[in-house]
Amino acid sequence: MEFTKEQTQIAKGVAICLMMIYHLFNFSDRILNGNSYIPLIPFFNIEAEVASFGSICVSMLLFLSGYGMSLGYVHSKDKLLIYSIKKLRDFYFTYWLYFLIFVPIGLLYFQEVTVWGTEDVRYLSDPKTFLENFLGWSSIYNADWWFIRIFVMSLIFLFPLYTKLADKNIALAASVSLFLLALSSKVNNYGHLGFTYWQTSFALGIICAKVKFFSTSRLIKHFDKASWVWIFLGLLLCLILRLMVGGTEIDFLIVPFFIYFSCKAVAILNLSKLIAYLGRYSFPLWLIHSFFCYYYFQDIIYFPKWSPFVFILLTTVSLLSVLAIENFRSYVLHLTKAWTGQIKKI
Repeated sequence: MEFTKEQTQIAKGVAICLMMIYHLFNFSDRILNGNSYIPLIPFFNIEAEVASFGSICVSMLLFLSGYGMSLGYVHSKDKLLIYSIKKLRDFYFTYWLYFLIFVPIGLLYFQEVTVWGTEDVRYLSDPKTFLENFLGWSSIYNADWWFIRIFVMSLIFLFPLYTKLADKNIALAASVSLFLLALSSKVNNYGHLGFTYWQTSFALGIICAKVKFFSTSRLIKHFDKASWVWIFLGLLLCLILRLMVGGTEIDFLIVPFFIYFSCKAVAILNLSKLIAYLGRYSFPLWLIHSFFCYYYFQDIIYFPKWSPFVFILLTTVSLLSVLAIENFRSYVLHLTKAWTGQIKKI
């Protein structure tokens, strides 16, 4: 299978769907004010099982980032560090846009929201807290923004390092060594050193891009010829392995295969265009969906009760918000270019 840009968007779409399922149905302590959901199957809470698996979305997004950046760098004329800095700049510009839209809403209208399990106010307006969250060093404004620290470290430090090491065929050994060090040191996965735990998927993405895993692997070529039954069995095997381990330790080993089987399954179900469309906006969807399901409008999101409708409502509201903001950003950029052109003419 040629892993094209469309395949990448499909994989990101699957990841963002899993992320929303994970946040909607995996944390009963975050569902407040009497909100709840009715499972799809009354006698079996399949949502909780899928949600438990859903945390694999973190490793999926890291793998896809490493994979995409590696391919992008090959076609770039920039030096390695400059390329990473430009990616970091683009990342922050998008993050700051959504930060400056959604965080002030909390500071102005949701000051009663507290940090889960405490009486501490979540939306503090002091300059220190604001700046730390603005830079991504703290994630008190949105607990799910802990990933920003991981991603920034991956962009500015790990990508140049693992790209160089991949050329010497020692990237995997270095990454696994760092991962084992994180495990033995009992590093907080969601803390400031959490990148040492999660970086294996990012490194494997770089390596898989270099060796063209999805198009040259004998195993993948074998699955390309397999019937739909084997594709769904492959997905089921990934799910079982993950649930048996009960944690994220083996995610980096499962992720390349889960991404492959997911893309094939989506194509079989004729959902490629829809999932790819969600994947196109995966980054901003990740940034804002938890504001709706946790901090600001949880009562509205869980109002439909039945789990499929809850998921559809969160996806729809988040996507419509992203589209409105992205259209506004495009309009402003268009005006800016027009004004710049007029000034140059003068």
